[in-house]
Amino acid sequence: MEVTWQRHKIEILDHGSMVEPYLQISTKGLDTNAQNLHQNFITNLPHLSEVRGDHMELVSKISSDIGASKMKIRDLLSTDDMLNEFNGEINEKGICLPIKIRSADDIIIQSRMENENQIVQIISSNINGGIFRSFAMPDDCQINSVTSENGIIEILFL
Repeated sequence: MEVTWQRHKIEILDHGSMVEPYLQISTKGLDTNAQNLHQNFITNLPHLSEVRGDHMELVSKISSDIGASKMKIRDLLSTDDMLNEFNGEINEKGICLPIKIRSADDIIIQSRMENENQIVQIISSNINGGIFRSFAMPDDCQINSVTSENGIIEILFL
């Protein structure tokens, strides 16, 4: 059975502090990320369209193989372990994580139900060299909404 993840929209509450997303290709030398540099390199090789297609197919296959392997070996963290790792807090309203993001595109928070518990994934290639964490929500808690304000991501309960 295929696992279906539900992506949660992140509402940015401190719009005044938002800056231009840095996931766009930059003309500022090395002030960009590897993914953008790679995409720019591939895009600028129009005479090698066949090679580009083969390359993208190879990268896609390797990425999916690596992703599947990582999913098999990654542990599912408890809520307490995840809070300890991120210096987060939990209360009756939800979970607070001190993670600064510039835009809602900087991080993905998604969840799925497994054995009556909600499993949550936090994914970002831009934070701390990249993060990928899965954890189980506390019993009888499910995500209602996700907000970000002043460097704090709040995962609010239903």
